[in-house]
Amino acid sequence: MTRSIMSKVNNIVEDNILVRYSIILSGMIISSIGINGFIRPAHLLSGGVTGLATMLNYITNINVGLLTFLINIPIFILGFMYLDKDFCITSLINMVLFSIILGITQDIGSYIQVDDILLQSAFGGVLCGIGVGLTFRAKSSQGGTDIIGAILKIKRNVEVKNTALATNIAIVLCGSFLFGINLALYTLISMFLNAQTMAIVKDAFFEEKAVMVFTNKSQEVADDIMKDLVRGVTFFDAEGGYTREKKKIVYCVALSKEIPKIKEIALKYDKRAFISVNDVNEVKGKGFKERYL
Repeated sequence: MTRSIMSKVNNIVEDNILVRYSIILSGMIISSIGINGFIRPAHLLSGGVTGLATMLNYITNINVGLLTFLINIPIFILGFMYLDKDFCITSLINMVLFSIILGITQDIGSYIQVDDILLQSAFGGVLCGIGVGLTFRAKSSQGGTDIIGAILKIKRNVEVKNTALATNIAIVLCGSFLFGINLALYTLISMFLNAQTMAIVKDAFFEEKAVMVFTNKSQEVADDIMKDLVRGVTFFDAEGGYTREKKKIVYCVALSKEIPKIKEIALKYDKRAFISVNDVNEVKGKGFKERYL
């Protein structure tokens, strides 16, 4: 029932352009408040292209929205060469919107009276993470290094998080050289909170897990998983190392929110069932939607 409801919600988000862009715009506004309301007034840096634009804004005083737009131009040229055109067009629209919102809200920091740099780094990072996570949740991106990450993911199977990490390390190193080590360290705090919050918002209820159930009731457990969760199941032949008893391992990949139900099914048939749950880096196939990010 829960899976059916969440599936309908996802379909509404993806099919209804008004709902989708309401979520995307909300994410952009929240990110802009985080950047212009907390990060820039503290002379910290955000991640990716926005961080680079913020750094240049400190030096040149050129509008941060305009700088974000200009830096994104060559990145999108590469995106249209290597990525799905629909993804690039959507991301391009988002990038233009985000650049405009960043430019409009550039002076919002004057209305947010926070003088504690630790609070600014923390709240700036969390707000940026929420904003980017909402954008990803709507199956889109704000452009910038997301595009580079998607290209490297497809062409070289480099994880997007690794691309983002390398980019952010470079930004922090430049920031420490230009503005001092203290601001660079506070920037790291902000980036860490940004990444953690983004992952929570983006993957909540939709993170994939690999489940193995060791039980003598493998067929019954598999039947209920296939019937109740509509998930494919595979049997692995196994043999107990001590008992030498032959049995079948039930293996399936499911969403994190479905794990409690799988545990319930397994323990219903076998109170002594051994259940192993592991993180899955990437899933492609029926029942799971492909994601660039």
